[in-house]
Amino acid sequence: MPYLKHQFGKTFYQLRGSKHSDGLPIICLHGGPGGHSRFMSDLFKLADNRQVVIYDQVGGGRSSATEKKFWKVQTFVRELELLVEHLGFKQFHLFGGSWGTTLALEYYLKGRNRGKVESLIFQSPMFSAADWQRDANQLIAKLPAKERRIIRVCHEIGATDSKVYLEAMKLYYARHVCRNKAKSKRRSLIKNLHGNRVYEYMWGASEFSATGILKNYDKVSQLEKIGCPTLFICGEHDEARPKTAKQYAKTIPDADFVEIKNASHAILAEKPSKLIKTIRHFVTRIDINK
Repeated sequence: MPYLKHQFGKTFYQLRGSKHSDGLPIICLHGGPGGHSRFMSDLFKLADNRQVVIYDQVGGGRSSATEKKFWKVQTFVRELELLVEHLGFKQFHLFGGSWGTTLALEYYLKGRNRGKVESLIFQSPMFSAADWQRDANQLIAKLPAKERRIIRVCHEIGATDSKVYLEAMKLYYARHVCRNKAKSKRRSLIKNLHGNRVYEYMWGASEFSATGILKNYDKVSQLEKIGCPTLFICGEHDEARPKTAKQYAKTIPDADFVEIKNASHAILAEKPSKLIKTIRHFVTRIDINK
């Protein structure tokens, strides 16, 4: 298995497809922070006419653990820069899901990288912790009264590691994070202990409560700086609510929005064919017109 060694540790990555293909490469960024790419292999179906790269961001998955001082956005931006240099890509499409959209945006906003990004694909974006929390609050308000009370009280007393909180969290996840029960169960069996620590430090105890270093994150005002074709994708029941993503898309001159019906946040686990078809159509159109 290929690894890229660097100052933060080593990064596990996978590359499929021929460098002689007609289409530009696409680099895929998983969610998290502290997540992994084990459930992204369906994206390799795009490798029939382009190179596709999937990797585990350092600190999670099959990449090495890394020191706490590196648990910050800048580390992951630099890691991506090093991977791009290692692969020798001059231009490529950049796809991110959830936290991966945050990373993709940060990479693009670092001026020296913009010329390399032919297009951006933001699936279930997180560009503002406040917006994310607002969306979560609206979705929590639709949970049964018992679960709403448990979540509220556990947040108030700091009991987010309690059994009742975890049970309430499962209901929220089953509605808005992954609606495919079999794949959701399979995800929970994957051990990612060091990645979980990164997640808790940077984000928090659950998807719907940002208490880590990203709790004040907000780059919505920077979206207008995007000068390449951009695609937003959300699931109908996504915790990253479609309404919010549509608002983001309106701030970018050349942006499209697609909603995947009967899907939530983990679109690749629920509607893989639809997601891949949507991405393929978008990047093919751009490749033809470049």
